[in-house]
Amino acid sequence: WKSLVKRQYPDPLDYQRFMGNFSSIVGLATFVVIFLGSNIIKILGWRVGALATPAVMSIVAIPFFACTVFLGVENPAVLHSATMIGTAMILLSRSTKYGLFDPTTQMAYIPLDEESKVKGKAAIDVLGSRVGKSGASLFQQGLVVIFGNIIDASPAVMVVFYAVSIGWMMA
Repeated sequence: WKSLVKRQYPDPLDYQRFMGNFSSIVGLATFVVIFLGSNIIKILGWRVGALATPAVMSIVAIPFFACTVFLGVENPAVLHSATMIGTAMILLSRSTKYGLFDPTTQMAYIPLDEESKVKGKAAIDVLGSRVGKSGASLFQQGLVVIFGNIIDASPAVMVVFYAVSIGWMMA
């Protein structure tokens, strides 16, 4: 997505302006989701709150990957569409993650005894998070080496994205 934003806004000042505005909107959207999230979890349950993030990401990614994989982003109109759809996708995924998914993961520790809570949080927060980010970075670098850039690797990214999303929702 950021590669598309950089293509859409090649001037560094325009790019920074876009990313600054985006960060502000993510903060506002996250505030709204956090405010509504507790009611969503109360009314629809913990499972819906936990599944909201991968479900939203998977649904919004359909038009994004349609633009990047099937239409290509050489056309300025498609590039603009892909950038805006990608922005919406990242905005919605971050706000639902911060506002719904993160609180539900913390709720999962409530029934555990104190020692299990500490060990479980340490294992997931330290090991799981770092291994996940490092693995994703390594995978992305491998794709860049193989395909030349991340945009040309969009078909492979799409396959892995949906495999991980399905696995996440099934877990």
